Amino acid sequence: MKTWRRKKVVLFDIDGTLLDTHGHGREAFIRGLAKLTGERDELEYIAFAGNTDRNVLDQVMARRGLRFGESEIQQVFRHVAEELKGLLAKHPAREINGARRLLSALAESGAQLGLVTGNIRDCAFLKLGSVGLADFFSFGGFGDHHADRAEIARAALGEMKQMGVVAELDEVCLVGDTPYDVQAGVALGIPVLGVATGRHDVGILREAGAALAVADYGDVPGLLGWLGHR
Repeated sequence: MKTWRRKKVVLFDIDGTLLDTHGHGREAFIRGLAKLTGERDELEYIAFAGNTDRNVLDQVMARRGLRFGESEIQQVFRHVAEELKGLLAKHPAREINGARRLLSALAESGAQLGLVTGNIRDCAFLKLGSVGLADFFSFGGFGDHHADRAEIARAALGEMKQMGVVAELDEVCLVGDTPYDVQAGVALGIPVLGVATGRHDVGILREAGAALAVADYGDVPGLLGWLGHR
């Protein structure tokens, strides 16, 4: 694997990249939305993989002619988080094999770990907490306020700077399992490690612009070397 400038900051997507939540995100959204509207919508017209919670809600409002103000939007998100908490209590998420090993090795090597996820912040940490991964992360960009994944990545960089972490873009890497993750990183000039641990194969991730695309986390030492952590 090609090595390059050491990555001080590594940003991770969650769903399909670090864990599998068995479709709980979709079901929680369906239930949370129904609490406000009074009717259940199966959201069959929405693709959740690689999407963002804010964009999902924007799509629902456009499709159904709903006009929610910001307070109502945040109310929906609170309901979604409540429903997700209950679903995870009954059926916890499943870690993607090898993800914890990579996170642990990066943390031990001194990398700062953040999130770039379409989940709202509360749901992100509920999912990670259900498998004991939440403590690896102290900042990130989330789907509460941004529909566009590139803007979420930009928000993560903003939180990084607020924490006093100084890193050039070529000292940052984004890890994700969808072409949307890859495109977000490319849009900001951040190299992306594509992992085919979700619904998209290595070829799709490579075509989207991933600097490196791998099938899984099977070669953690190799990935550490590629990230500049030996």
